Amino acid sequence: MTEVMTTGRRALFARGMVAPLLLSPALLASAPNLARAQAPAKSRLADIVARGKLIVATYSSAPPFCFTDDKGQLVGFDIDIAKLIAVGLFNDPNKIEFNIVTGETRWAAVESGLADFGIASTTIFADRLLRVSFTQPYLDVGFSALVKKGLGIKTIEDLNQSKYNISILNSPSAVARAKRFFPNAQTTAFDTISALFLAVRSGRAQAATIDSGVIDYYVAQYKDELEALPGYLGAVVNNAIYLKQGDFTLWNYLDGMVNEMRHGSLYEQYSDAYKKWFGKDAPPSKPYLK
Repeated sequence: MTEVMTTGRRALFARGMVAPLLLSPALLASAPNLARAQAPAKSRLADIVARGKLIVATYSSAPPFCFTDDKGQLVGFDIDIAKLIAVGLFNDPNKIEFNIVTGETRWAAVESGLADFGIASTTIFADRLLRVSFTQPYLDVGFSALVKKGLGIKTIEDLNQSKYNISILNSPSAVARAKRFFPNAQTTAFDTISALFLAVRSGRAQAATIDSGVIDYYVAQYKDELEALPGYLGAVVNNAIYLKQGDFTLWNYLDGMVNEMRHGSLYEQYSDAYKKWFGKDAPPSKPYLK
């Protein structure tokens, strides 16, 4: 006999009040396991707050971003950015432990959990997106060239001659860029930014190619010895904070902080740091809505 569904029973079904009665015993037994599987993983941000300090991977020999000064203090534009994040979390710029890394070990530092995130003059590239997550850029840069004065070199194109030796960083992207723009020139790769520019100052190399921000800093420091060439090697690129993949909560916090620095409530502090290390005004802020 077919049961006739009453008006009241229809209402209960519509409200979902009798739906559990239709679940099989096996499905009901698995419900706690399903809930645990669907629960979001704990973010490292909670660990940071509980710990009371940040652990940040950075360089110690990459002026003007992150380097050790004459007093033995870790300073630079990236260091100031990290301190702004510490102020946002703990109202104290000194609540940071810096984990010194190299170009190769910077990825392992965040992948292994030794550091919460990295801020080490690191450019976003497609192959790197497969390994770590990046925030939006905290700095837009172009790759340019710097030369020793008095050599008669006027343009970037002038460097593409066999008589010139160009110092570059020892990274796959820098090597590929040199092969693309200077196939006829000699190149020497160095592990640190300071060594790269020392090669030019000492005469071991006649030019160096690197981020325009670094070039601005060195030209200001050694304006009687060095000069920047106009233009860029390819398109403008971006430096960003990087972190282990999969932690949306921490990424969202860091990305939001970068946005506040470049376009929001922290723009004044950001622009002060920009002027301090690059000797020029920061790009104007761009609010979401115009």
